Amino acid sequence: MRRILGFFLVVLLFCASPFGGVKAQDPQFTQFFANPLYLSPSYSGANQGHRFVMSYRDQWSVVPNMFRTLSVSYDINVPSLRSGFGVFVLGDLAGDGLLGTIRGGVTYSFSVPMGPKWNFRPGIGVYFQQRSLNYSKLVWGDQLSGGNETNPTSVAHPGKNNDYDIDASSSVLFHDANGWIGATWDHMLKPKDSFFGQDYRTPWKWTIYGGYRFVLQSSYRRGVDQSITVATNFRLQGRFSQAEIGGYWFKYPLLLGAWYRGIPLVKDYFGSDAVSMMAGLRFAKIQVAYSYDMTVSKLGPASGGSHEISFTFETPRKKQRRRYKALTCPPF
Repeated sequence: MRRILGFFLVVLLFCASPFGGVKAQDPQFTQFFANPLYLSPSYSGANQGHRFVMSYRDQWSVVPNMFRTLSVSYDINVPSLRSGFGVFVLGDLAGDGLLGTIRGGVTYSFSVPMGPKWNFRPGIGVYFQQRSLNYSKLVWGDQLSGGNETNPTSVAHPGKNNDYDIDASSSVLFHDANGWIGATWDHMLKPKDSFFGQDYRTPWKWTIYGGYRFVLQSSYRRGVDQSITVATNFRLQGRFSQAEIGGYWFKYPLLLGAWYRGIPLVKDYFGSDAVSMMAGLRFAKIQVAYSYDMTVSKLGPASGGSHEISFTFETPRKKQRRRYKALTCPPF
C-alpha cells in the first residue's frame, strides 16, 4: 500500500514540476515566523546582535523521503550602520532525491526610524541556485512491462543533470515593538526551471505578512514573560495562492500555537490543506519548536501529515564605546 501511495505522490510531484508543464511552487514552512530570512530579507539583522536559525521540514511523512527541506541562516545587526547582514542556504529534496534544489545567498536590510516607535526596513537578497534531476530514478511509460522489471526507455536523456542560475528578492517591513506588517517580492529574475530545453521560468512570488503581539506580563529581568501573538501570511505565486492565519501563546518558557493553512471558509479551495499544532520552548538565547500539520486537503490521512522543527540561537553583540539609539526589533 505504501508503494502504491508513493507512486501516486511521485506522479503528483512530476505533474507539478516543469516536466509536466506546470510550474513548481517554492517549499513552504509552517513556522514561517521562525524562518525570518526565508520570509523576507528585511529581517536581516532585525535583532540585537547575532542570530543563527535552522529549520527542517518532512512533508507527507507516510512516504519516506517524499519532501524534505532544510534551511540554515545567520544574520547580524550592525547598529553603527543601521544595517543588517545575512547569509541564507536552503536545500530541498523531492521524490526520494528525484528533484533537488539548493539556494544560497546574502541578504541586507537598512533600518529607517519613523518617529519614536516605528521603523521602516527595506531589504534585498541575491542568490545562487542549483537545481538537479536524478534521471536514473525516472520511470517512463515505455519501461513498464507489467512484471517486476523495467525495460530500457526510448526517451532521450536531457544531456545534463544540473542547472544553475541567479535570483534576487526585495522586501519592505514596518514594525514597532509589538506589531509588524511587510511584503516580499521573490524570484525577481525568474530563474530557469527546466532540464529539457523548454523556457520554463520560476514565477514571481509575492508574500504579504503581518501580526501583533499582545503583552500580558513583563519583567525587568526577562522582558516579556507572557504574551499572545497573532499573525497571518499570504503567498501568491503564478496561479497558486495560499493564506495562513493563527497564533501562539507564550508563558516563559513555554510556547503553544495553532495555525490554519488555506483560505478560511472556502472548503474546496486548492490551497486549503492543513491545520497545524505547535509546541516549543523559548529562553533568553535559544528557541526550539516542533509543529505537526494535519492534512485537510483531498489527500487527507493518506499523506501522513508533515513534521517540522525549528531552532534559533540569538546572542546580543558586545557593548560598544559609542552609543547608538536603540532600535525596536520586530517581534515573533
